Amino acid sequence: MQSQVLLSLIVPFYNAADYFAQLLASVETQLTDAVQVVLVCDGATDNSLELAQQHIATSAKPGSYLLLEQPNSGVSVARNLGIAHSTGCYIGFLDADDVILPGYMAQLLHVITQHQPDLIEIGYKRFSDISALPTARPHYMRHKAGKHKVSAVATAVFQSNRWFPWLRIYRKAIAPDFNFPSGIAFCEDVMAVPTLYQQAFQLFHLRLPLYGYREHSSSASFNVKPEQQQQLQQFITGLQQGTFYPAIPARWRNILLLNLAYLFYSLQLNNPAVKALPVAFEQQFRTLLKQLWLTPGFSLRKKLTLAFASHFFHKNRLRQS
Repeated sequence: MQSQVLLSLIVPFYNAADYFAQLLASVETQLTDAVQVVLVCDGATDNSLELAQQHIATSAKPGSYLLLEQPNSGVSVARNLGIAHSTGCYIGFLDADDVILPGYMAQLLHVITQHQPDLIEIGYKRFSDISALPTARPHYMRHKAGKHKVSAVATAVFQSNRWFPWLRIYRKAIAPDFNFPSGIAFCEDVMAVPTLYQQAFQLFHLRLPLYGYREHSSSASFNVKPEQQQQLQQFITGLQQGTFYPAIPARWRNILLLNLAYLFYSLQLNNPAVKALPVAFEQQFRTLLKQLWLTPGFSLRKKLTLAFASHFFHKNRLRQS
């Protein structure tokens, strides 16, 4: 591998054998000496680790891979271990059950060498069946392609509320101590990624679908445990009190708070075991809305839902009965 690696891609994996080979194949076909791939086994108990070992052994560029192992500690700790061992000037993240699309590495390396931005955002496609990827609809952030001052587009980023780590690549020098919160397995991205927009000055938006995001019932988005909801509620409270993101601009904080409150409401709504919205949650929503009702960039429908959360929750339960 050449002395300077431009891009390190961190890939945590845990019991990902069903889809892992598809990701590794998509990486292998694009790999260059300028890219380091850090595979982090998070105590997998299936044959994921063996798949990674076999892939590296048969790779045309085995020196471009670094395989790390740790006891099962969660995706945040695994990503942090990968960051600590990365050698690239830029860092990106891949999920083990996803794929990168044609042009991913070439486009990123071109932007890195030609523009050296602090952040690079990419487009993506959602899929459940990989055969449907070619015709899947692409998704992008709300701003135009090319260079932007982060201060000019960050509000739109917070409004979009898409904090997937794989959606952007960051220059390591702007956030040398960047880490994900340990012990958090749900919404760990929203508890970390906004930091990058605080630190960055210039952003480059690649308006191309370069990533394939797999949607399936076993993903973390569909399996939220009670303790994870409690962690989310604690984060919302800390964000309100300023203990989380103390230096974040007020407008960004307010949009983040409203989106998180709506997510928390949706989690209660989608849990059939919750028969009525807890009074404490409803009071927290109303207090938040009184403070932030005039915040732009958050839909009126969602504001009304939070303002009358108990009413809408009850109506939903009646329809289901």
